[in-house]
Amino acid sequence: MSLELAGNVRKTVGAKQTLKAMKRNEVTQLYVANDCDEQVVAPLLAYAEEAGIAVDRSNTMAELGIACRIKVKAAAVGVLK
Repeated sequence: MSLELAGNVRKTVGAKQTLKAMKRNEVTQLYVANDCDEQVVAPLLAYAEEAGIAVDRSNTMAELGIACRIKVKAAAVGVLK
């Protein structure tokens, strides 16, 4: 994810909110932290594979949190249509 551009796009932050948006067919790209608990993101990865949503796992939780301009770490971020 481009850390500079992340603040300017519509997105969901967090595993639960992102999964809900994915089920509503609103997510075009999924970013999953490479250092998060696999149990937390397993449903996201399974749904993304089923729905054909591209997944990027190149960032850490801290990097995703900074990119989204939040004060905590983020396990998952979904870019909305």
